[in-house]
Amino acid sequence: MFPGDQRMESLTKPLEKVMEAAEFFMRTSSLRLLYVTTTDLLRIPVLEHVFATESLPENCSAFLLLEAPTESADDGWSLRSDELRMDWQTLLDEAPGGLEPLWPEQASRSTLSRFGLELGRALAGMRAPMTGLVVVLAPVWIKDAERWRQDLTTLLGVRQLERVRFIVVEVDSTHTAEVIEKLGARAERVDAGVDLAALQDETNASLEAQRTAPPGSAGPRRSGAAGPGVTPPPRPHKVAAASAEALAATAAAHGLPTAMLDVDLMQKLKVLVLTAASHMRGGATAEAVRVQREARDFCVAHGLRREAVVNELVLAGYVLQGGSPDRALEVYRGAKARALDADLNELGVQAQLAMGSCLLLLKKTDAAVSAYSEAGQLGARTGASVMAIEAYRMCGQLLLSQGRSKEAATAFQRALGVSTHAGAEVQRASTAKEAAQALAVVCRKHGLRQQAESLEAQALVLEALSTAPPSASPKSK
Repeated sequence: MFPGDQRMESLTKPLEKVMEAAEFFMRTSSLRLLYVTTTDLLRIPVLEHVFATESLPENCSAFLLLEAPTESADDGWSLRSDELRMDWQTLLDEAPGGLEPLWPEQASRSTLSRFGLELGRALAGMRAPMTGLVVVLAPVWIKDAERWRQDLTTLLGVRQLERVRFIVVEVDSTHTAEVIEKLGARAERVDAGVDLAALQDETNASLEAQRTAPPGSAGPRRSGAAGPGVTPPPRPHKVAAASAEALAATAAAHGLPTAMLDVDLMQKLKVLVLTAASHMRGGATAEAVRVQREARDFCVAHGLRREAVVNELVLAGYVLQGGSPDRALEVYRGAKARALDADLNELGVQAQLAMGSCLLLLKKTDAAVSAYSEAGQLGARTGASVMAIEAYRMCGQLLLSQGRSKEAATAFQRALGVSTHAGAEVQRASTAKEAAQALAVVCRKHGLRQQAESLEAQALVLEALSTAPPSASPKSK
């Protein structure tokens, strides 16, 4: 057998099961609920496969994706109501002829009953040929399993919502299983878990195939696909490979390191990075750190300056996950220096932020405050606005936790100052809203009611910006 002569079946088989079950669910109107259990590794692919069934010719239902968690002190239905309304508006924008306009926000004494009312309005807003709703409930986590089961059972029992069908995607738990058992023949269950041992074996086989790919191999062979371990014979009329001088000239013309155009060198780097990641996933932290350090040094030796910083940041992350925040701090410090020396300012700010996290783990709170403040200053100075806002916000939160509210207010104000100057796109992507809310709390505590109200209004504007469409994962959300 050729090296790499196998598929990543540990990943493809669970997804095939999801696709088959989802298609069966869509074609079997008597089924009310499809329950998919999976692992975090496949959460997004599972959702993508579920939503692929929306395009089946026989489908006459609108799909809605709701991802709010169930917390210990928050059942999540208020946020799901908001998600439902945002999804409906997105559907309207994509296909304005198929649905009624968004209705006024519903009110009720409980968050669950409000959600039911919103669902009912959605059903009433369907236009032919649309006849029903498929609600995909994919909570990022469920911390109150009993409440989740009770609420889901209640929803399934509402006669007015019979035309609503549910697909529940649950990650790394089986809290919904009892609900499925009660529904009996009206529910379908599919296990889309990953056999991690098999995945590790397949990954190792693919990496071995990539390591042994000879010079001149085709792209699939270099990617771990099947093939002989010998250099292929020359093809007729094959164009001669560019000389080292020609490669260097081309690289210089495009402002790239020469190594970037050397296929064999980049293949070696790829194998090193993937091998380190494989060791890390398999729990061999020391070996992952060793190989990732080799990848960083490889980049340095071949003049790959950006790649050297990126791989050093990954190396620090592995060291940190291995339980050595003091060692990780030093690696992040080196990554920052390397980044700033190469004018890679955003990566330098990223490294500085990570240093603050390491110091927190080491319980050096004052040093962490200084580190976050420095990250904020560096980000604001170099245009890394999103990270500058987060750095100042973290600095403010730490200061608040120490009772230093005046200094905390200054940090939050700096975060909002960066946000104001950076514009809407940065405001959408950043934690400026959280900074405004935190500063409002500080103002209220000190009797500054007008300032607090102004900041709360600002937070609402920022929240509207952050939830307005552009797109997300499986479903433009």
